[in-house]
Amino acid sequence: MTVLGIVGCGIFEDEIVHVLANDPDIDRVYLIESEENRGILHKLQAEGFDPVFLPFYKIKKDLKRNEEFSVIVQLQGMGLHLDPARLKSETYTNVNLLSRLADGILLFYGLCGQVFSRLQRDFAYTGCPLKLLQDRSTGESIRPLEDCIAVALGGNSRYREILKSHSNTFFLTPMWAVNWRTAFRVGDEMFPGFEFTPEHLRELGYRRVARINTQLSYEHDFEKKVEEFARNFGFEVIELEGSTEIAQKSYSQMRKMLIRPF
Repeated sequence: MTVLGIVGCGIFEDEIVHVLANDPDIDRVYLIESEENRGILHKLQAEGFDPVFLPFYKIKKDLKRNEEFSVIVQLQGMGLHLDPARLKSETYTNVNLLSRLADGILLFYGLCGQVFSRLQRDFAYTGCPLKLLQDRSTGESIRPLEDCIAVALGGNSRYREILKSHSNTFFLTPMWAVNWRTAFRVGDEMFPGFEFTPEHLRELGYRRVARINTQLSYEHDFEKKVEEFARNFGFEVIELEGSTEIAQKSYSQMRKMLIRPF
């Protein structure tokens, strides 16, 4: 029995659905029963999967009866990036849980600042391999991605190049577009100093919003939500080509390492 664990930001919900739906050799997908996993549950079901949606302790019991390749997924709240300490704490809690069942864990995160810079060292004692999404887009050494936008745009190098020519641009992937109010805690009194308003974004220099086309269509309202965002903030809409290449390659590499470790 081989078990791959996935801990990821809800922003990567579509990419996770995509890589799982395109892996014909998965025998079973487990989703830890939580509010954060309800969206991915419905999307996987729409793709013809029948995920097992159970509390963690029941998944542990069910795994013992199987001799197959299984994936366990736990997504986390999109707004955690606004509170690095909480992001680290919740991620470490979920990694610690999954390390008890999984042969390896893939984190659908970039570095998110430097929140995960010590991740592998901090969990070395578990003996469970951990990997963040990895940038293989250049001939340089393999590196973690800077953030979710770098993932969607195909790598750190392309992200930096685009930032040079689009310094006044706010970037939206499908999940960002549909969930921006939740992800930025709009109106949340927990962050009274964080003003996600047209005035504040204009003070920061933003004038345009980029719709990043990742070729995924799980969120049918993507274009409409980008237009709504643009109207709300008075921005011009542009489109940038994105991809799922990094998500696919990171998943494939992790899977290959677990199935053929030698």
